[in-house]
Amino acid sequence: ADQDNRFANKQKKLLKTLKFAPVLEKKVFMSKVNLDILKPWITKRITELLGMEDDVLIEFIFNQLEEEVGNTVMNIH
Repeated sequence: ADQDNRFANKQKKLLKTLKFAPVLEKKVFMSKVNLDILKPWITKRITELLGMEDDVLIEFIFNQLEEEVGNTVMNIH
C-alpha cells in the first residue's frame, strides 16, 4: 500500500540532504546481471566483513537484488 504523504515528503527531504558517491548515479540494468555468478562472491564478502556467516543477512541481500524495482528508491535506514 502507498504510504501517506507525510512520510513521502520526509523521504524526499531526506534524500535531498544526503550525499552519494558519483559511482552510485550510474544505472544498473539488473535484468542483465547474472546473480548466480555474484551470489558466491556476495556470500564470501559479507562473511569476510562480518567475520562470520550470516545466512539471514545474505538472503536479505539476495532478495533485495532479485526484487523488481523501477525508478523507486531503496529504503534508507
